[in-house]
Amino acid sequence: MIKKKRFNYYLTFQLMADTACSCALELMKVLKNYDPSMMEAHLQTMHHYENDADQRKHDVLSALAKDNRPPFEHEDIAALCNALDDVVDMVEDVSIGLHIYNIKEIKEDAQAYGKVIVKCCDAVSQLMKAIEYNEKVEDCIRSVDLLEDKGDLLFADTTRKLFSSGMDPIEVIQWKSIYDRMEKACDACEEVGHLVESMSMKYV
Repeated sequence: MIKKKRFNYYLTFQLMADTACSCALELMKVLKNYDPSMMEAHLQTMHHYENDADQRKHDVLSALAKDNRPPFEHEDIAALCNALDDVVDMVEDVSIGLHIYNIKEIKEDAQAYGKVIVKCCDAVSQLMKAIEYNEKVEDCIRSVDLLEDKGDLLFADTTRKLFSSGMDPIEVIQWKSIYDRMEKACDACEEVGHLVESMSMKYV
């Protein structure tokens, strides 16, 4: 009898993290070379990444429902899978904000924030590679936390600049929403780190 191949959760987690990285890089490309007329095409690309993450989440949860011996407890795998999907959703949400608020020009602070998001997603990707072999997991978690802390400082600084700039109140509202979305993208990466940290303590 041919033995059925087991679902590779680790590989799927890595692929979801890679999708988050691709999504963040696409966002950064737009922030560096912003052209409002190209936003609809950009959003289609971002939506493709979001659909990819959703499909992989579906694959994990479908496999998990039939798996009696997954590498971690069912609820931990489901939580990690959802958290990785949230990272992609939150990065895409930044692009959606740029579009719905009809942003005409990108601020330098937004570009700086975009770079932090890219680094946060890359740190999550490294973390997903580390958990398979349980190597340098703590170092990877620390990297995610440090980058999210950098995002927190940037959020505070950019928000203060907004409210002390004397710019048009409508523009302040627009950019406050964009920075909120960027902060949530960094927070989503941090949540992945927290989940892995909790799992590491549980399975030591």
